[in-house]
Amino acid sequence: MPSGRDRRRSERFPTASIPVQVSDIDAELIDLSLSGAAVIHRSPIPAGSPATLVFPSYGGIYIPCQILRSLVQVRRPESGPEYVFRTAISFAQMEPEQRVPLNEFLEIQIARLKEKQDQAAEEEEV
Repeated sequence: MPSGRDRRRSERFPTASIPVQVSDIDAELIDLSLSGAAVIHRSPIPAGSPATLVFPSYGGIYIPCQILRSLVQVRRPESGPEYVFRTAISFAQMEPEQRVPLNEFLEIQIARLKEKQDQAAEEEEV
């Protein structure tokens, strides 16, 4: 059986917790690919349900998607443990005229993330 990484349709890139919404739930984007994303949030979302991933700070980009899974995790900041949900999202199939602008947006975001990773790797080598 292939691992989760082997099953992914495209490479994922960690993000610096970008504010997003999953339908009407506030969330933080923690990774992104051309075919899906992962978010952290405080309200449960049932696996298998349809949703919309919204990037409000980028002019309100709306991406139809499906919730693959949503698991409870414990984060341990200095203020004490907090329970959050880590949710995996798969982008829904779209008509080509909808998909082209989305791919352009995602490719720009991923290029920025790659650039930050490369800069961090260069700084570690110094």
